[in-house]
Order: sequence, then C-alpha cells, then structure tokens
Amino acid sequence: MRLIILRSVPVDRDRHGPDSDYLQTFNTRYAGKVLGNLRNEDSFCSACGPDCHFCRRTRAPRCGNDIAGVFDFPAVLPYLIETPADYVPPQVPEHDVILAIHIHEQILLDILKRSGDWGTRGVVVPIEASDWVSGSARAEAEAICGRAGMELAFPKPFCAFDPPKGSLLAEFRKQFRVGKPDVHLTVEEGRITEARTDVSAACGATYYVARWLEGKGVDDDLEFEVVSKRLHSYPCTASMEWDDELNETCLHIAGEAHKRILSAIKEIPDEGSGMVMSPVGVMVQKPVAARENMENIERARTAILERLRAGGSLTLAEARQLGGKTPAAAGSALLILKQEGAVQVVEGRIVLKA
Repeated sequence: MRLIILRSVPVDRDRHGPDSDYLQTFNTRYAGKVLGNLRNEDSFCSACGPDCHFCRRTRAPRCGNDIAGVFDFPAVLPYLIETPADYVPPQVPEHDVILAIHIHEQILLDILKRSGDWGTRGVVVPIEASDWVSGSARAEAEAICGRAGMELAFPKPFCAFDPPKGSLLAEFRKQFRVGKPDVHLTVEEGRITEARTDVSAACGATYYVARWLEGKGVDDDLEFEVVSKRLHSYPCTASMEWDDELNETCLHIAGEAHKRILSAIKEIPDEGSGMVMSPVGVMVQKPVAARENMENIERARTAILERLRAGGSLTLAEARQLGGKTPAAAGSALLILKQEGAVQVVEGRIVLKA
C-alpha cells in the first residue's frame, strides 16, 4: 500500500501585509511528528533523554519507502481562497491512501474532487483540534468520496482511528501502524516484562508510554503514574480546548485511548469521577460543556429564588448546595440575580430585594 501525505509548512505571516486579520494559520508541528514516526528517524524521539534505550530501533516500523510523496501547502492562507485549484499538484504519484494533515479545507476538497482520477482508494483526515475541519467541509468531503467509491475517515483525534475490519483503511492502520493504540503486554510474576507496540498514536507517543510500562507491577497505579503522566510529558499533541461535538477535549480522548492499553491485564472502569488530568499532571475537575453549564446556572437560579420566596434567607454556603454537583453554578446564579436586582445581602445572608 502506498501513501500520499498532504501537510502545511511554515511561512512568514508578516509578508501578507495589512490584510493579516483575514488569514488562517494551519498547524505544522503535528505533521512533522507524524512523518518522523512513520519514517522512524533515528533522532525522532528524544522524550526519554538520558534514559533512552532506543526502543524504536527494533520495534517501530520504517514506512518511509511506502510514502509515495509528501506535498506541502502554505501554513498561512486567506480564509477564502478564490482559486484553490492553483494549489493542487499537477501530478501525483501512484498511491492508495491520502493522509491530509491540517491543510486549507478548500484545497482539500479540490484535491478530493480529482483524487478519484488518481486512483485514490482511501482518505484519512485527522482532526486534532475542533477547528481543523468545518462540519460543512466534512459533509462535502463525504459526498465527494461517496460518489467516487473512496473510503473516508475524520478521526478526532487520530488516536481514535479504528476503522471497520476488512476495510481498506483498516489495512492502512495495520500496515502503517498508526491509529487507536494497540500494545501487547507480557506479564510474568505480576510484572510487565514486555510492552510491544503494534499500533501507535500517529505522533509516536504510544512507544514512549509503552516503554515506561515495562518493569512495572500490574497492581501499580499504571493509569495515573505511567500512562497519564508519560502521555502528557511526551507531550500529547491533541487540543486541550473543549469540543462540543465530542462533549470532551481531544486531549482527554487521546488519554482514554492510551488507558485502554491496560485492559488486557486489568479492568479499566468507565469514567465517572468527573476528574481529568491537566497538562501539568494534576487531577482537576472535568470541564463542563458551555451549553450544559448555562443549564446548570439556570437550574441553580430557579432553586435559589424558590427557596427565598418560600421565606427566610440563605447563606452563601447554603446557596451553593442548591447547585448540586456544580456548586460553581450557584455562585454564577447569585451574581446574575444581584445584577438583576432580585437579591441583596443583609448581614451576611442572601435575601430577596424589597
């Protein structure tokens, strides 16, 4: 199977002059990580520093010969391109799959319209942040590929890429060993003696995580002390911004995908703690979607008014309890009520304003 990679490369944003506010900037770092992982360059991973024992030399594939071509596009372009066809390469080597890593979506769509004539059989467009590809562009891409009989995937993030068995893209995941992490663990006398990475996150993080699982006991806190900490220190390249479609962050989805590595040796419970690890390795309250947060505030506002109208007053602590699992929502509700002139504070207690 042969692969074509489309990526954005750095350019000087300032050269565009006074219209820079109308320009869009594309991620270039992630494509570099993916290419380094696929080519298994000797200097690619330096995360272990002096503790490196060159685990990638024998375990990671060298897929450089299977990459038919890498096409570069400017990382700074107008939001609206008048003639995206100007950026489409005139000739493309024979290939099976296109991997498009954060290029301008107008260019992407123009390429997809022509790729059926190039013999393209599959397309993978990873989304590491919610703004990488718009919903309308995804819908149009699905229509184009559907008419051409091409398989298409928009994994968000790439760590979630797990196409159906028997599909062309499943074959791509197996050959290039990128997508949803798959690590084979060998356990002897309660300790992990080998962690063989069969499929890695496209950025290469899985090799780093697996390397630090070796030698650990199965009863150790592997999820937090190894998987979460090592994934964040690699570091994970997925976005930390909230994604309303996922009702999650891409970073957290990547973390969960790597925790599943441990499912072969211990039961991984469903999430229910409401906690998530921050980029600096500290467990914090999981963020709430904007829409859900507004609903929580409105519920707390209604509960506070009902309690006050029933008579009496409330302390701040009592009002926060009316926020249920989200006491911060009650605090926001109180601020709104004060701004509306509905409540006031008298001798340290919240009462209805006369």
